[in-house]
Amino acid sequence: MTPRTLPSPVHADTAPRFDLEAALARAGVSQRLLRQCEARGLIAATEPRYTHAHVAVLRFARRALALGFAMDEIERLVALWRDEERTSAEVKRLTLCRAEALDSRIEELQATKRVLERLAELCLGDHRPACPILDELVELRGFAATASAADSRSAPASR
Repeated sequence: MTPRTLPSPVHADTAPRFDLEAALARAGVSQRLLRQCEARGLIAATEPRYTHAHVAVLRFARRALALGFAMDEIERLVALWRDEERTSAEVKRLTLCRAEALDSRIEELQATKRVLERLAELCLGDHRPACPILDELVELRGFAATASAADSRSAPASR
């Protein structure tokens, strides 16, 4: 696979310039993300007008967020992107760490789903007011707590 050259975010003074609304639309981001990027120094915080380089950084941040990277990680990734002397090893390490964190989160969500399914099995779902699901939510020391603990013990060990 041929490496794709990304637009360099280093030279933010290139024309043309866009107003805030146009920059947000071109990048496909919210003003909140733009302000987060400004606060972290990813783009200049006092720019009344934005360039293609600003838009490129905002798109980069949007895509990284969509992949589950945290803003601290995005800050590091942008720094690596800007560093023409970088090696890809750290980028790969950050990416694999994010993938491992997602694996852990998926395991947690699957365990939670199993508990919910077991709770649903306990409930008759009829016209009576008695509901074991609500009872478990009030107490959370009976079946749900036991099932959750059992699920976490039976989950495969992390790599």
